[in-house]
Amino acid sequence: MVSEWMINEKRHAGEEHFDAEEVARFDEKMPFDPSSEIDILLEFGLSEGNTVVDFGTGTGVFPLAVAEHCDRVVAVDVSETMIDVVDEKIEKRGIQNIETIHDGFLSYDHQGDPVSFVFSKDALHHLPDFWKIEALKNIGETLEEGGIFRLRDFVFSFDLQNSHKNIESWLDEKKQSTIFADEELYVHFREEYSTYGFLLEPMLEQVGFEILESTYEQDFYAEYICQWHGSPT
Repeated sequence: MVSEWMINEKRHAGEEHFDAEEVARFDEKMPFDPSSEIDILLEFGLSEGNTVVDFGTGTGVFPLAVAEHCDRVVAVDVSETMIDVVDEKIEKRGIQNIETIHDGFLSYDHQGDPVSFVFSKDALHHLPDFWKIEALKNIGETLEEGGIFRLRDFVFSFDLQNSHKNIESWLDEKKQSTIFADEELYVHFREEYSTYGFLLEPMLEQVGFEILESTYEQDFYAEYICQWHGSPT
């Protein structure tokens, strides 16, 4: 349930997630091979009887790949444009066990039994820190006791004393190696809400997750495997 005082997730998700032309280029701009992610979930017991929820599903690359390994996949995204793309892919491939939901981290209200696995990639950083915690709480409430949350996102691990130098270096490298326009790169820092790992890890733990594994890549990206143990008393 969303109250009047709560953040409007759509306003924070970025215009490129709603513009049809930009969404059509999304897979080209953000190529993603989900096979290693599926391998991780399989290691933690993913099987045909499980349900997987994907928050911030984008164009549906992950749910389309993981669907063959489980009973049900719920693909959640705040962008109706993205959901339309996923629906089109599902219909074209004749997949029967993916359900798309036009919702955000905060507004999603899981129906059915708690799930065994939640996945999220490059979406949580669109929320300010207070709302990250609210999102993580909702993710936890979606999971069964002992359920696994796999999170990949833009997370800073560079020395905070050298933040400007590190960001400028990252921007210089990305301008040479990606198809993103300069302005699209600047938005990561000016308008989005990526945070430091030393802040995000306590958020995860405070809401009831145990961090089983954390990996920080090139000072700007992180991956976590977390297990849900319920809200701390």
